[in-house]
Formats: sequence, C-alpha cells, structure tokens
Amino acid sequence: MEALEGILFLLGSILGLPIRRFGRWLDRQPHRAPSQISTLHKIGRLALAGAITAAILVPLGWLTF
Repeated sequence: MEALEGILFLLGSILGLPIRRFGRWLDRQPHRAPSQISTLHKIGRLALAGAITAAILVPLGWLTF
C-alpha cells in the first residue's frame, strides 16, 4: 500500500510542476478586458480553452464509456 502512495505522490509531483509553471506564467500576464484584446488573442484564448477542455474530457469520456 505504501508503494502505491509513493507512486501516486511521485506522479502528482511530476504533473504538478508544469501546472504550477503555467499558473505563474498566467499570473504575470496583464489583465485586460475582452474588448481591449485583438481578434488574434481572442482566437488564441479560445484555442487554449478548447485544448484544455479536450485534454480533460476526452480521457474522461474514454474511461466512462
């Protein structure tokens, strides 16, 4: 049982590092109202949101069905 906990902790540590770095990068970005950003930035934000959503929902759907 301890080995499983150790593996899960290691996996969480490995996956948590990129998530923390991405969070710090987002915090450094200037806060702008959606009306102040260009169309290209709006498309980029939409693509990023779609990629993150797909990365979460596709494996979840595979596990469910």
